[in-house]
Amino acid sequence: MTLLPLPRTSFHSELTPKDVRAYRLLALAGALCVVAFGQVYRALVPGAVDPVWQRAVLTLCCLGVFGATFWYRGWRFHYLAYTVYYVITLWVVQLTYLNRMIPEYALGLVVVVSAVSAAFREQRHLLWYVLVTQAAFCGAAALIPDPRMNPVLVASYVGAVCLLSYIVIGSRLAAQEELSASEERYALAAVGANDGLWDWDLRAGRVFYSPRWKEMLGYGEGEVGDSPEEWFGRIHPDDAPQVAARIESYRRGAAAHFEIEHRMLHRDGEYRWMLSRGVALGDAEAGSTRMSGSLTDVTQRRRAEEQLLHNALYDALTGLPNRALLMDRLELAVRRSRRRRDSTFAVLFVDLDRFKVINDGLGHALGDELLVAVGRRLEVGLRQEDTVARLGGDEFVVLLESVADAGEATRVAERILEELGQPFAPGGYEVFTSASIGIAMGGDGHRAAELVRDADTAMYRAKAEGKGRVALFDDRMHAEAMARLHLEADLRRALERDEIRVHYQPIVSLGNERLAGFEALARWEHPEKGFLQPGEFIPVAEETGLIVPLGMRVLRDACRQLREWLDTRAVDHGLTLSVNLSPRQFAHPNLLHEIDEVLRETRLDPATLQLELTESVLMRDAESTVAALGQLRARGIRLAIDDFGTGYSSLSYLQRFPIGTLKIDRSFVRGITPGSNQSELVQTMVSLARSLGMNVVAEGVETEDQVAEVRRLGCGNAQGFFFARALDPAAAAALLAEGTHRWAGAAAGA
Repeated sequence: MTLLPLPRTSFHSELTPKDVRAYRLLALAGALCVVAFGQVYRALVPGAVDPVWQRAVLTLCCLGVFGATFWYRGWRFHYLAYTVYYVITLWVVQLTYLNRMIPEYALGLVVVVSAVSAAFREQRHLLWYVLVTQAAFCGAAALIPDPRMNPVLVASYVGAVCLLSYIVIGSRLAAQEELSASEERYALAAVGANDGLWDWDLRAGRVFYSPRWKEMLGYGEGEVGDSPEEWFGRIHPDDAPQVAARIESYRRGAAAHFEIEHRMLHRDGEYRWMLSRGVALGDAEAGSTRMSGSLTDVTQRRRAEEQLLHNALYDALTGLPNRALLMDRLELAVRRSRRRRDSTFAVLFVDLDRFKVINDGLGHALGDELLVAVGRRLEVGLRQEDTVARLGGDEFVVLLESVADAGEATRVAERILEELGQPFAPGGYEVFTSASIGIAMGGDGHRAAELVRDADTAMYRAKAEGKGRVALFDDRMHAEAMARLHLEADLRRALERDEIRVHYQPIVSLGNERLAGFEALARWEHPEKGFLQPGEFIPVAEETGLIVPLGMRVLRDACRQLREWLDTRAVDHGLTLSVNLSPRQFAHPNLLHEIDEVLRETRLDPATLQLELTESVLMRDAESTVAALGQLRARGIRLAIDDFGTGYSSLSYLQRFPIGTLKIDRSFVRGITPGSNQSELVQTMVSLARSLGMNVVAEGVETEDQVAEVRRLGCGNAQGFFFARALDPAAAAALLAEGTHRWAGAAAGA
């Protein structure tokens, strides 16, 4: 059968309206049960009806409707009130209705069962089985009116009560043991998790805090009361509204669970991060009446997360914002400028000049110290809303919020240059450095990444114009940068498609005006733009590293061409082939091996090959340079310094390096006239070369007067448009076939 639901009660809970209704229904059910059996008894024993029975039924109904409320209001512990009420009900039924006195020991058994029920605080099973046995007893007494059957009825009643008590109480004890074990497991788990527990009676307004809960906040037993204020009063003011809102949302059913991280004040005055979790107990009618949960100290995890977040957004060396945080703030500035058309900002790209020299000279530790000092100086004079970020290496970016125009941004950049121009003292060393700054103005229609790119482009323009200066980005710079990117892509394809051609410019002996050799020069036969001069693509090749495969291509093709001329006897073995060697090529670890491969493939005498290097190549690392040049000379390869006089000219390195030829740069030859300063400089260079036993080649000779002057000054060889432009292989072969040359006619053709 279906039983009426009875309320779950405890010593510390309030009796809800639903509880009262349950008690009333239970009492009413008992009364109806007695009435039903009374009707049976009346039918069987018509003469036994007594007005006392009617009064008893009325009394039961009144007790059923009002008794539970009366006893609860008059007695704090309603479960005990209900037990007394139930025993009295049994007594009234038996005395007034059946007119049979139950023996004292049987009635005592009923009282004991009711008391056990009260002690367990869960009367559902016990109340129902006592009610059933009592109804059965009443029915049996009605059906068997013979008083002699009383002992049998009483014995049956007592046996039934004992049997059912054994079954129900045993079941209850087993359930209680399981509940105790479960609670013990939960308590052990809570202790193992090092959590603090709390139990909040929402109606009484009292909270139980476990010892661990108090210990987590630095308090002992007796130092924390049972008020909710002990909890909420310690929550950080910034977090309190969110905690209250989360609890209210959970109680309303808007949230699936209560869980929130917040800060709580520790006894030592510092805030700790706590994780509060809990569940609510109650029903749909009365709502939440109780919340229980745990408190976990997550301070260490939050600090670790904050450190990880800091590491993700800030530079580890300088503590400045990194690229990620800069781009985030830059995106905010862009969105702000879209909302407010008059909002203008500026991006300054700052790159230190000569930092590599300083870093290599002082060491990386002092180099890092210098970068930290630079970051601090960049912040000087900036507003709080401005941002200084380090992108990496010696590159910094300054985001200027709300600037009036490009003029204001330029003035800020110039102040930064002045600040960075003051000496630094990393490790006690006095160090001077400068910076190049590119500026890109931001506003509506710009993107964050594009602004950084544009500022970077402007910075490179500042470096190209002499370093230590400021350059403002304009659209032409972007067009040039894009053209450079396209050129790089085309150059890569050119190497794959074999579009690089080698032309040969004659080098003439000024003593007899005979051909002394050729200089191999690269030309790019672009499919759309035609032949491109070296100045149009060699800088890009140097910057991208493509100069290494390009240079080896020129060396291999030139040597193959010379081999072909030698095989066809178009040239004698006294001709010298000069090939330029770039700084990147010279530093390449496979240089000697690749040169050996080319010479072995072409079967050339190494003495016919002359490699031209610039002064900057020779000055990079003296010891390694001496070793590399020594290995080249040991193979019989000749060495020359190209563009002499434009780099770090030093008598000491000329003495140390096995150089055989100096090539005077065209800038000294261009304006040379007898008695001029240019003439004196060339005279000095020639004298220096002769004193060291070197040959001299004058580059860029274009007029007959220049030929005469460099010959007078003692130059042994010359090359330039006066003699011939760079010739393709067919034209060079034709020149070789002439045997004798009329060089003066070349000038007119030029």
